[in-house]
Amino acid sequence: MIDNPYPDKWQDLQLGVKRIFRNVGLSSDIEVNIPTPRGSVNVDVFAIDGLSLDNIKYIVECKNWGSSIPQSVVHSFTTVMHETGANIGFIISKRGLQSGAKEYTRSTNIVGLTYLEFQQRYFEAWWTRYFCPRVGDAADRVLQYTEEFNRHRDKEYNKLSQESKDLFDRLRSEYRVSSFMLAMFNMPSISPMLDTGTLLNVPSDLKSFKIEVLSNITPGVTWYASTFRELLDGVLQYFLDAEEDFNSIFGRYIFDTKPISGVGEDGPSI
Repeated sequence: MIDNPYPDKWQDLQLGVKRIFRNVGLSSDIEVNIPTPRGSVNVDVFAIDGLSLDNIKYIVECKNWGSSIPQSVVHSFTTVMHETGANIGFIISKRGLQSGAKEYTRSTNIVGLTYLEFQQRYFEAWWTRYFCPRVGDAADRVLQYTEEFNRHRDKEYNKLSQESKDLFDRLRSEYRVSSFMLAMFNMPSISPMLDTGTLLNVPSDLKSFKIEVLSNITPGVTWYASTFRELLDGVLQYFLDAEEDFNSIFGRYIFDTKPISGVGEDGPSI
């Protein structure tokens, strides 16, 4: 999935939930103190959907326990939800809720999820709002070097020595397909009506995406990743390396000064 669904430490679980919320566009932070009628209460993760009409507020209780969560935890969390005025509450854990706890949450605004289920719940939003735009941005910077027509590039190319031109031509041939195809990952955000076929379909799993999509776009490249976030970091590094190779020929990035967003960028905080 997006991240390792079985983190070693509870701090990793908190940070993972916060990061996914931020990646999909919510403001989010950990260990947040919220005022209540009985004083301040500290919550594991607090998030706000600023794009929603009513600023929907999420409170998350993270339990990285080896056993499922009992009803008593849900009772305590219900009080926190009531006193803070949160709209939605998640109890996220390794093993989920016990049967009595599940029954208690029925018809409430509290949802018990494993960390894996939480990632599955938000995967499509993470894919479309975070993975695809970042891949598209990184590929587009390299595409300016490799695309068929680019007057500015051609002008700079004509200034090169023959040896540098030969090196550029080899690099352009190597990255022409991958930069063009992966730059298309930006297309839905630019024009939602554009037909990109099955290329940008939300993948069912990591293995099939690497085999059915990436292996055809980047033949000869082996993608070592056990999560989609690791894969994203790998793709961004792939294009950073490509860009550096092109830049070294010209002595600089010849198009603009805007860098690729840093690997692992989170998103907005509260």
